[in-house]
Amino acid sequence: MARQSVPGWAPLITAGTATLALYAPVLAGMAADWARFPSQSHGFAVPVISAYLIWTRRGTAASGLPDSSLATMSIGLAALVTGLGALLIGSLSGETFLARISMPLALLGVVLFVGGPAAVRRVWVGLAYLLFMVPLPYLTVKILTYQSRLLDAGITAAALRRLGVPVLQDGVMLHLPNITLEVAEDCSSVPAIAALIALGVAYALLRPRPVWSRITLALAAAPLGLLANIARLIVTVLAAYLVGPVAIGNVIHQFAGTTVFLATILLLRGLDRMLTRLSGPRR
Repeated sequence: MARQSVPGWAPLITAGTATLALYAPVLAGMAADWARFPSQSHGFAVPVISAYLIWTRRGTAASGLPDSSLATMSIGLAALVTGLGALLIGSLSGETFLARISMPLALLGVVLFVGGPAAVRRVWVGLAYLLFMVPLPYLTVKILTYQSRLLDAGITAAALRRLGVPVLQDGVMLHLPNITLEVAEDCSSVPAIAALIALGVAYALLRPRPVWSRITLALAAAPLGLLANIARLIVTVLAAYLVGPVAIGNVIHQFAGTTVFLATILLLRGLDRMLTRLSGPRR
């Protein structure tokens, strides 16, 4: 059975590879952004997870002939043309986000045109996951990041006052008796929102779970990441107040992204266990 599935997938693999070849400059540009900006480095892992999701859902239907009809082939061709049209417009106009976001649509059109609905049912999850590797538009991230910095500074200041620490908030600046700290862009978790959501979706999909549990885990990743980042800020500022500027060089502060991700994974794990208990014993 496994040997028979290879010829069935061959047309899809060939057509998909040809489509990806058209996106080679776009993929190279995204890879450069992933390497340049730490908050986008999760992009390197997204294609690997996507390929794994497709592989685990490949089934055995691909060993037969595609079940495409004229209608489904027309829809697939329309999706492919729309995706490639967005690629052309985005590339010529400099709208890199449009060019990048069109790739999953073009690949979905290829799968529907060549393999039909049966193939789409097996690969759409993996193709949709590719959206997480597309960096958000710079201006959008810039605006959201500043608003997040203000929110983070306000929550941190309020928490410190509850702990008896005298602190004065001035925008994104936190004035303590012995030091003034800034909630910088690197301290905000907004640039990593896409990575946090991708983490939650991957965590939810990589193991069999009820649909409601998967949705809960996927939606909870970003809020849990924001919570972990707030906790990191509070600990860092409190340490700076108690110890002094030397506390800014601690591991929690220097490796902010890693700290937030590890904390988010632990929180997701705890939420997963709670949801498992709520769902009762498995059948």
